Amino acid sequence: MRTGRSPCARLFGDDHAFEIGKGRILRDGRDLTIVACGTEVARALDAASSLADEGIAARVVNMPTIKPIDADLLARCAAETGAIVTAEDHNIHGGLGGAVAEALAATTPCPVEFVAVRDTFGASGEPEELAHHFGISAPFIAEAARRVLARKAK
Repeated sequence: MRTGRSPCARLFGDDHAFEIGKGRILRDGRDLTIVACGTEVARALDAASSLADEGIAARVVNMPTIKPIDADLLARCAAETGAIVTAEDHNIHGGLGGAVAEALAATTPCPVEFVAVRDTFGASGEPEELAHHFGISAPFIAEAARRVLARKAK
């Protein structure tokens, strides 16, 4: 699902420098890391805010490129927080979630939950309606965070 022409929040200042293969921590947290790309980054930040109201400190990483992926940053986040949620507005197969899981399996395995379109046919509608319909809006990211925390080694 791509909703590129929809309005989205401005997340970066004029001084932001995009670098291929480099992710960036947008919000720090100690309990889990949410790795997101594209329009899901703003939704991940919203989910992290709602989780903070529950006492859960979620780190949010913007991962603008999937290939190459920032494996060093992912390994650091997995080691520091011990749990990962991926969020993308893409099919669950062959996207950000798979790339993150592959990178972590090679270096720092930990529980991972995937928020993505569940291999189904598309639909038409407003971007936020579609995000809710396909289970990729902020409440679904927050729910995935709760699930991954339940699986996290104490």
